[in-house]
Amino acid sequence: MNICMFTRVMPAHGIGGMQDHVLALSAGLAARGHRVSVMTTARADGVEHARVDDVEIFYLKATRVGRYSAAFWRDSARRARDLHSTQPLHILHSHSIGAYGVYRAGLPRQWRIPLVASLHGTHLDVLTTTWHTDFSLARPLGIARFVGITVQMLANYAARDLGFIRAADRLIATSDADPWKYQTLYRVPPARIRKVYNGIDTRLFAPPADSAALDDLRRQWQIGADEKILLALARLQKDKGVQNAIAVLPRVLEKVSAHLVIVGDGDYRAALEAQTRALGVGDRVHFVGALPLAECTRYFNLCDVFVDPTLRTDGYDLTIAEAMACVKPVIVSDVGANSTLVDAATGILIPRGDHAALAREIFRVLENPRASLEMARRAREKIIVQFSADAMVSGIESVYREMANRAD
Repeated sequence: MNICMFTRVMPAHGIGGMQDHVLALSAGLAARGHRVSVMTTARADGVEHARVDDVEIFYLKATRVGRYSAAFWRDSARRARDLHSTQPLHILHSHSIGAYGVYRAGLPRQWRIPLVASLHGTHLDVLTTTWHTDFSLARPLGIARFVGITVQMLANYAARDLGFIRAADRLIATSDADPWKYQTLYRVPPARIRKVYNGIDTRLFAPPADSAALDDLRRQWQIGADEKILLALARLQKDKGVQNAIAVLPRVLEKVSAHLVIVGDGDYRAALEAQTRALGVGDRVHFVGALPLAECTRYFNLCDVFVDPTLRTDGYDLTIAEAMACVKPVIVSDVGANSTLVDAATGILIPRGDHAALAREIFRVLENPRASLEMARRAREKIIVQFSADAMVSGIESVYREMANRAD
């Protein structure tokens, strides 16, 4: 098949789950013999075209880097027309509303080819996250931000997103909670929804064959051989909740000699660094910065427990699956789609923002290494079967075949 993806971001724009997912899916489809092109926004360095893992990527130069815009809608439709005129497309696949431009131009109907959409969160998810992150009667700026985002979301929902989502021939639900959201928020009939979990590379994210490199990392960060390591890996933004992991560290240190390693970067980093100084744990918290995906696996394998105390209501973070695939115990907020990925047998869910629960579960994992290892082994088995990149690509292929057969 000749497939065209539409997304506002790819890994060249920065590190994040959506861009990693789009590239992994595209590369997996290309490896199975499909021709895959990606339309995305401009790159900051001006590069307009690249080929990565047999995936052809078009960075539309007149558009805003990593942002939706009128120019992106226009230019993505124009470039799709150019592709279709030389090598007819069989599937248009939108990530979030990335294909709004081709929908607005009427191209799916004109060409009589299916439009498939994978939503990476909903309007309800954004509003819920903002409520828990910013809204406070004691913080007027937080209230103003919440009201502003609510107004913007409602405007986008009514004027743009509702019509586009309802026009998609198939919606891809990536969690067990998504079908209900799509039916309720967008009035999409169940017959047009297909569930395909986002997946990860379980060959890249796996226990190490040799632990020597991990010893080097301990020496690099001056962490003793007997000290425990907590890992948080996320964009450093307030809604990702890394501040919660820092907040409980003094409580953890009362019982355990431990370090918190934070992989990622973002505009909230300065606030997090200030928090470590205020709590007197600056020498126990290590900010690694953002790393390429392939390098993150070393830090997953380095840690004793992975924590994701996120405030964000959204699809499950792929970092959770990556930690599970590396046979690590995970403690994550019971929000969004995390319960699709983590159950009582494969990880630990805690209430959003509950510091006491986070500290308690860290102690439980560290004090019961045998039980924690067994839980982590079951977690890797679950990821391989249900949340691997191979399973994801197979699921998407089945949706494409269904639509192709219907078109015939």
